[in-house]
Amino acid sequence: MTTQTPFDRLSDRFNRNIYNSPKGQIRLALLQQDLSALLSTPAQLILDAGGGQGQLASWCAQQGHQLVLCDMSATMLEEAQQLARAANLQAQFEFIHSPIEDFCQQDTRQFDLILCHAVLEWVTDPKTLLESLEQRLKPGGKLSLMFYNRHSIVLRNALRGNFRKALSPNLDGDGTGLTPINPCDPQQIEALLEGLNLQIESRAGVRCFYDYLPLPVRKNYSFEDILELECRFRQQPPYIEMARYIHLIVRKPNTLN
Repeated sequence: MTTQTPFDRLSDRFNRNIYNSPKGQIRLALLQQDLSALLSTPAQLILDAGGGQGQLASWCAQQGHQLVLCDMSATMLEEAQQLARAANLQAQFEFIHSPIEDFCQQDTRQFDLILCHAVLEWVTDPKTLLESLEQRLKPGGKLSLMFYNRHSIVLRNALRGNFRKALSPNLDGDGTGLTPINPCDPQQIEALLEGLNLQIESRAGVRCFYDYLPLPVRKNYSFEDILELECRFRQQPPYIEMARYIHLIVRKPNTLN
């Protein structure tokens, strides 16, 4: 089993500091923007790997798709179930309490689309997780992979004057807070995907600017204004390299070359 942070204990902090905050709303809006075209075909079978409290999965279910939501946190899984019940979407969900790698080994289904968002940075071995997801992705299927960008930690600490942290070779969280235990180098992740013969179809940043804006600037501009700024530049270098998260849409070939 891959070691992860104790999300049962952190669930309230995730809900308060991420999902119910502008940065979480920006993240959700940008992911929905990226996924809209992929969800245009009805009745897909979707695996939400590490789906947490189910916000994005519920949106996918509202588009008419069947969801398998797998998470190792019983607390977050219960919150996802409550969200599905509140939206009357229970019939479109299957909830699995398990580490993702265990589920991928035990369940032989193949999925049209796999969502893996803000999970890769919480495991000690990203390669093993990606291998497990590739096995469950059907030929021609898509993987929506969003991960915490290691370079954003350096930039944010430098802008705050925390040079010691920015210069430190150790940027990992200690597992007690919301800083992930294994923030990802985008080049390394893309190399792992290439090694699995998975084809990257698109790249985009998630929160290229918001996390670096001074608090007075955040307060002076509306959510819509900030979202417009994010949308305008999120697929362009160098802004994508500054983003808090990198979002890749990846395709598994129909046949091996």
